[in-house]
Amino acid sequence: MCTNAVAAAPPAQPAAKPRASSEQGQEVAYADIGKYIGKRIIVHTKLNTTRSGVLLRQSATEIDLKLDGGAELTVTADSIKHMVVPVAPPDPLLKPVDKPAAAKASDVKPADGKPAGSKPTESKTGDDSAKKK
Repeated sequence: MCTNAVAAAPPAQPAAKPRASSEQGQEVAYADIGKYIGKRIIVHTKLNTTRSGVLLRQSATEIDLKLDGGAELTVTADSIKHMVVPVAPPDPLLKPVDKPAAAKASDVKPADGKPAGSKPTESKTGDDSAKKK
């Protein structure tokens, strides 16, 4: 007996979106999210969904988002696992600014360019009127 049964492949699953890590954003507590009204946030829910968009409103029990697709969504506070505020990565083309080492007091010169503690020299401009008095 010959059977030509082929095992059915499992249905294709959509690719999972990458989870926002601490390198991509800063996690924010629900009580502090009001500071970010008008800013883009990422919300991870207890239902294992991730929503991102602009925070429109926050109350003690829910937040309202304008999703990246344009629709508005209300998310209850008790369904939120955590929230992330995106932070831009450092620009690889910009070098970090090196801080100069603190100068020692002996390295500091007065504005006249002479070492501190040296005697002032007389002016050789020919103006001796101050000396004759």
